[in-house]
Amino acid sequence: TTTTTTTTAKLKMKSSVAMLIGLAAVAIDPAAAFIRPASIRSRPASPLSMSGHTDHEPTSALEQRNSRRHFLGTSAAAAAMAATLTAAPPAYAGAKNSVYFSNVKDGDTVPTKFTYKFEVTGYELSPAAAGLKEGTGHHHLVIDGPKAFVPPGEAIPFDDTHKHFGKAQTEGELELAPGKHKLTLQFANANHQSYGKEFAKTVTVNVKAD
Repeated sequence: TTTTTTTTAKLKMKSSVAMLIGLAAVAIDPAAAFIRPASIRSRPASPLSMSGHTDHEPTSALEQRNSRRHFLGTSAAAAAMAATLTAAPPAYAGAKNSVYFSNVKDGDTVPTKFTYKFEVTGYELSPAAAGLKEGTGHHHLVIDGPKAFVPPGEAIPFDDTHKHFGKAQTEGELELAPGKHKLTLQFANANHQSYGKEFAKTVTVNVKAD
């Protein structure tokens, strides 16, 4: 009986010592309180691990914080990507309506006789003889005109300073006196009615003597 009593007392003492050691460890490092027993940490992986997933949880407060940071960072990145995709302009957006000279730009020097080349985007070229068709027209050149474009709906006159390319030409030759000249490329419909500023382009060229 005495032996049994002594053995029981020793076990209680060891248990108390272990408890005191554990409390001291928590006091020194609070994160130690989150360490799970080895029996839980070493349990076999669940079937989910076969598909690349694991069912274990962070084993410390630090790992829990890192896990939360990783989740928040991943969520933020996904949201940013979604916003970028939403804000992206559609790839099928149509061409901007415009006209321009393809072989000369503002301030260029050209010879007295020069062939100017024209381009149009958004509308299609069509001869004046084909009649009015929506979204079509032909080019005109205004030489030293008072404005940078002919107002929309206004008919372009036929004279020496207004050249018509009613056959849907994409280029035209001009012979100009030496000096500085302002050229306005203006797109208009089959009735020579201007499409306005959107379909006009003005450049200034320096014509050099031959």
